[in-house]
Order: sequence, then structure tokens, then C-alpha cells
Amino acid sequence: MKEKRTVPVNKKKIIYNTLIVIFSLVIIFCVYKIASYYLQGSQSENMKEDLVESYVQYDESVKVDNGDAEAEGGNPNFSGYKQYPIPVSIDFSKLLSQNEDVRGWIFNQNGVINYPILQGDDNDYYLDHLINGKKNVNGSIFMNYSNKGNFTDRNTLIFGHSMDNGTMFATLLRYKKQAYYDAYPAFYLYTPKGDYKIEIFSAYETGVDDDAYSIKFTDEEFSKFISSAISKSKVKTNVTVGTSDKIVTLSTCAYSSKDARFVVMGKLVSLSGTSKEDNQEETSDNSSNSDLFSY
Repeated sequence: MKEKRTVPVNKKKIIYNTLIVIFSLVIIFCVYKIASYYLQGSQSENMKEDLVESYVQYDESVKVDNGDAEAEGGNPNFSGYKQYPIPVSIDFSKLLSQNEDVRGWIFNQNGVINYPILQGDDNDYYLDHLINGKKNVNGSIFMNYSNKGNFTDRNTLIFGHSMDNGTMFATLLRYKKQAYYDAYPAFYLYTPKGDYKIEIFSAYETGVDDDAYSIKFTDEEFSKFISSAISKSKVKTNVTVGTSDKIVTLSTCAYSSKDARFVVMGKLVSLSGTSKEDNQEETSDNSSNSDLFSY
């Protein structure tokens, strides 16, 4: 009968201590990654606050509607969602001096989406870079690189991450509910050439192969696309869209599957200062968007 070999006590202790070291390093690494994630989130929001303070002008006479019917200026019909004041103007001359990739500014009265729109040479750089060029997991709100930067394409694509802390484009996912749309039925778009309201007409979850990620359409294709988008929408609207309209598609990750996306579409309605000359189509051979989906 063979004798059982026993591991010497010293060897057991070495193995035990080695495992303790490995597990400790794994825990330290995980804590570091988590701390780094939240630190970058804080840095991103601090950057946003600095940008808003430096470049965005509000009508100071307009106050936030906090829904308190008993407070001065309160709205007794308030739906439960705060309504933040709409910016009056954006200082694009100073903003462009900081980064010439700026194409506009997007705002929603939910008080979260209030960001510059950047456009890079590809759809990768601004996935993890801020307007100041610093690398950051939050990235920036950015336009599809093959869109014309003046919003004259039939469909302009704008991307942003859906962050766990509710920042960037995370609130797009709330447009699954009619009440949220009813509270915030539009975005506001500011550009160096003029200001617009983005009147939402569709919001739905889809995949990366959806026509929502196309830019160029014939009149017939565009009409069918609009009808399809409205039929798929999670919310009902009274917004009418025709083949002469320009639309903006806001996109973020939906997380229900690897390639799931949530899109919110709206048509551009000029608010002020936009001439027909500014809005004329420019020639472009960018008809495909094969590398939109790396985030």
C-alpha cells in the first residue's frame, strides 16, 4: 500500500501566501478601475459645468419649474419633471477657439443634456476624448464623421454614451415612456449659423443595421424611412415630417444586447438666424456609415 504524500507545511504556507497576494492585487486593480471610472465621470461633468458657465447664456428672468404649485411661479399642472430654462445663445467664437471640431450645442430641458457637439475624422476619437483632448471614458457628444457639419444632410447622426450615472445620452433611454416625451418633446440645437428646435417624432430600440444610421435617401426612400420610424416609435407624437425636412437622429447604447441601440429622431425647425442659403445642400459622396458602431 502506497503512502500518501503530504505537502510540507512551509510549502502550503507559500502557496497560501501567494494566493493571498494574487487576490489582493486583483481587488486593488478592481478598486482602481472603479475609482478611475467615477473620477473620470466627475472630471467630465466638471468640464461640462465649466463649458456651460463659460459659453452658454440664459435668460436670467426664467426660473426652473420645480413643480411646486404653492411656490411663486409654480405650475399646478406640472407633470413631475423639472423644466430647465432654455439657453438664449452660445458663444461659438470662443468655443471654436478652444476646439475647431465643434459643430453645435445640444440642449434638453431635462437639465442633463447640455453639451457641445464635436465631429472628428472618424467615429472613434470622441468615444473616449473630451473637448480639451484629454482621454476620458465618458467621451463627448459627437456627430458622425461622414455627415456634413452644417446639418444639411437629410439625416444627421449624433452619438453619445449612456453612462451609469445618468449623464451624456443616458436620458435618451427614458423616451421609451410617453410621459417622458410629453414632458420633453423637443431638443434645442445651436449652431454657428442658426438655432433650431429638434421636434421629436420617433423613439425606439433597434440594431446597428437599422436605416436610422443611413444619411442619404431618395425622396421615396426617405418617405418610407420616416413612415417606418414613426410606426416603430415607443411614443406617439403629432409631429409631421415630409421629404423636404432635415432630421437629426440621436443614438446611444441600449444594453439589452451587444448591438442594441436606442434612437430618438426629430426634425429640425429653425428658431432664428438661419437663411435658405445656409441650409442649401452641399455635395458629398459620403453615403455609407460602415464604422458607426464601435461604442
